[in-house]
Amino acid sequence: MFTSRRQLVRKSGKKGIDRFEFLQELVNEFYQSTSLDSQEQVLANLANFAYDPLNYHYLRELKVVELFLSGLESRNPFFIEYSLKGICNLSNDPINQEIILKHDGFGTIKELLKSENPELVKHGLTTLIFLLSSASPSVVSTSDLVTHIRFLQQNSENQNIKNLATIFLEESTIH
Repeated sequence: MFTSRRQLVRKSGKKGIDRFEFLQELVNEFYQSTSLDSQEQVLANLANFAYDPLNYHYLRELKVVELFLSGLESRNPFFIEYSLKGICNLSNDPINQEIILKHDGFGTIKELLKSENPELVKHGLTTLIFLLSSASPSVVSTSDLVTHIRFLQQNSENQNIKNLATIFLEESTIH
């Protein structure tokens, strides 16, 4: 992964890779496609691109953060999972954190912690850990959420969930 735009330009040449145009094409394909399979594939690709901080600005400009947040409300389990993965991938950025909190992504993510799907719980916990570092950590570490995460820490059969719950609880006492 590249650590700066300068390194990206050096690696890809002056013409470079037009990330914005490529991401824009993906977003357009998502909204214009009538095929559920195509939409799912594009959503998975966007979630993967959300992993790279060099893409954050482009993803914000293309309203992909909002697309992921609306995907959390879907009835389609694939949309929910990959939207949450995308949010998780970009939630370590302060500007993205603001967008997530502004659009009440916190409330939806909090509800997904009750899911029986361990992937949703793991990605939800990881996202909440990142959100603790936001400008509003008190919004994230509510008493009912802390109580639920303690329950996960003590009762989950999934060791990854227990570990993430422990990290959240430790971080929430710091902030």
